[in-house]
Amino acid sequence: MKEGEPMPELFVASVTPFTGGAGTVDHPWIARHLRWIEANGADGVVPCGTTGEGPSLSLTERMAVIDTVMEHRGGLKMYPGTGCAALSDTIAATRYAITAGADAALVLPPFFFKGLSDDGLLAYYRAVCEALPAGGRIVLYHIPPISQVAIPPAVIAGLLESHPEAILGLKDSGGDPQYTATLARQFPQLKIYTGGAPHLARALHDGAAGGIFALANAFPRELRALMDAFAAGADIVSAQSYVTALSEVLKPYGNVPTLKAMLPRLADLPPTSARLPLLDLPADVAEAQWLRVSTVLDPR
Repeated sequence: MKEGEPMPELFVASVTPFTGGAGTVDHPWIARHLRWIEANGADGVVPCGTTGEGPSLSLTERMAVIDTVMEHRGGLKMYPGTGCAALSDTIAATRYAITAGADAALVLPPFFFKGLSDDGLLAYYRAVCEALPAGGRIVLYHIPPISQVAIPPAVIAGLLESHPEAILGLKDSGGDPQYTATLARQFPQLKIYTGGAPHLARALHDGAAGGIFALANAFPRELRALMDAFAAGADIVSAQSYVTALSEVLKPYGNVPTLKAMLPRLADLPPTSARLPLLDLPADVAEAQWLRVSTVLDPR
């Protein structure tokens, strides 16, 4: 890194703990997890996003999670996920988050109607920006593999033309590291975060501000070590290989169920559940996944 450049930022796309598949949010669990990720190198937290099962939360539940994270975040920055299918719900959640004290809100595109025009998507985001409380900012959330709605550069440019002070950055979870590089180059005034842990080293070299990762729920130390090595100008090939291997463990059964099965073992947290329609890992699968994690952590 060049002298004077900011350190890369590590955000945790935090899970939401539930008391069962159709149960309630376990708020004390959230507080314990926040203390653990902060102690292990995280700079910030993104609750109620994809990994946080945000679309499975009611607006009331989402607001309650935001309140709990605000109360217990300590020194962590906070970008809660506030994007909903309905514009009115997105505005309500975003205004609530900013008023509560969030540093910004991570706003998913409207994800029900597909094939949106750039003009329609731009108008949607402009309506969100118009409704922001004074000083409020958003982080755009590009995740077309899930939302099926991409955020193209033309929409970002349009937002910067009309609401330059309202756009803090963008999280790129599209899976294409070249797109992350393009955004970092085209919009240097924005914080571009990668959402793909296997692409972190490349993203940092290409000018990303850091990353927002599901993997960081359970492995913040490993991701922090990669970022610190990059900042120090050290070799990061082995650190990236380590992070990539851990990321591969999550793939067979999905981030949310696997992370929730691993966290009691890694962070001394109580068992917790995913919310339907997601299912928890069966005990035998969870044990097999733990053995895979253990092999990566200690290959001897």
